[in-house]
Amino acid sequence: MFPRTPAPVIAIFLAIVVGGCSGNVATPILSTTAPEGCSNLGRYVSVGGTAGFNALVRRDFTTALLASGHARLYEHATAIAAAITGSPRSNPYAILQTIQDVFRASGPGEAELGLVGWNYFTLPAAGYPAYYQYQYVKSGLRPDAANVNVPYKPPSAIRFDRKNVRAWKRWVRAGRSVGIVTMAPIVAPNAMWQPHNPIFPPTRAAYYDLNSSFYALARFEATYGGAIALDTPSDFFLAGGSGPGYRKFIEQAVRWGNANGLRTTVLVSPYAHRETFAEGTKEFVSILLADDAVPTEWAVDNYENTDPNDANAMGPETLVNTTTQVGLWLVDHAPVYVQVRTDGKLAGGIVCRPDPSAGSAGA
Repeated sequence: MFPRTPAPVIAIFLAIVVGGCSGNVATPILSTTAPEGCSNLGRYVSVGGTAGFNALVRRDFTTALLASGHARLYEHATAIAAAITGSPRSNPYAILQTIQDVFRASGPGEAELGLVGWNYFTLPAAGYPAYYQYQYVKSGLRPDAANVNVPYKPPSAIRFDRKNVRAWKRWVRAGRSVGIVTMAPIVAPNAMWQPHNPIFPPTRAAYYDLNSSFYALARFEATYGGAIALDTPSDFFLAGGSGPGYRKFIEQAVRWGNANGLRTTVLVSPYAHRETFAEGTKEFVSILLADDAVPTEWAVDNYENTDPNDANAMGPETLVNTTTQVGLWLVDHAPVYVQVRTDGKLAGGIVCRPDPSAGSAGA
């Protein structure tokens, strides 16, 4: 299990469960490199994370990235809390306000949160500085999408029962009350399967199958929240992940989310080797494209540390293997899945690829 940085209230590890309803739905895909049908992609790459987040006050870190019109801010709750802590007491939002000035034209950002209960969104800022109203609303941040580190233990936390269903519904509704349109459980079987351990299904096959009963709650969470996020560091995926079946699971989950009309976000990050982050991401993306497992958007996050002032991890975008450089490469080269609807009903989708003549990150 990868220790994703906790939300500001409780320590949470990366979730190992994923979302949906039925499972065996093939995703109809029409690949295209032509601009027709792909000319209004909007912002399909989010950039941020934890390491070096405060360095995003520097406009030169994201010049080409933001000029593309396809990138926005990734607002990890831990990074937001650190930016507040690192600002002067007289103006606790100084860093965030400067970052927002840089990203002003990119519109609403994408948040990463810990699942701490529906009142996380509603408790007043004055008395709860670790909650949403204080950190996001009062600072001026208005994300319209969120990815959630759902718990993976004890076994009761991942059971598909009335209690957990009710808790997720209340959480999503509270998020929508503050403008979060889609709420994704963060998923991926990143821990190595262990027999006779109650936080895993009894068989390895069930662990690497999104359609197994083990993922019933997570499938519901993704469907009800309108989104699914897949946390799979590039080099970890390329190395086979947590075991046989891992890569198949990630691709299955992307296709399932697309087939069910969900926002599908793949979280890209360095895990063990930042020096291969860019090359590993290129190979990772090419595999997903070849296997018809292209998400609707990408988010560039990071694992290696939580130092908000580690500028070398974040940028600039001209420095290879930084978060912003990988984000710029994704903007210029990564395909995205665009859902097609006919008479309001999902009718498949197309894979759109950036116009190579507009690239600015290099091959």
